[in-house]
Amino acid sequence: MKQILALLILAFMAVFVYGCDSATDSKSVSTNPPGLLKPYEGDSNVSRAVTFEWSGTATVLIIDVNPTFATPLYTYNVTGNAFTMPTALTANSVYYWKAGNTVGGTTYWSTDYFRFKTGGN
Repeated sequence: MKQILALLILAFMAVFVYGCDSATDSKSVSTNPPGLLKPYEGDSNVSRAVTFEWSGTATVLIIDVNPTFATPLYTYNVTGNAFTMPTALTANSVYYWKAGNTVGGTTYWSTDYFRFKTGGN
């Protein structure tokens, strides 16, 4: 009987300590949108092989030539706090970007979008 009680206590402690981490479980999941860092708003002469950086959690990144993002040119699933374009952007062109954090089917977009212009190289 003591062994069964000890196993039950260990099982309870494991659930309590490690908890759950999905959007549908009881442990909270961050729904905070990411904060955009680089390229900066209004940045110019940005590398065509640009690396985007943000703070917080992001799961999706979109890049477009229109700030409405109605039909984004590029959409990427991302992790971590940075993403480098796998193909070079067009030289001397203006782009807009924003990042989002998708939780439970809802995307929490960055509160702003940033505009930047690529360089000629």
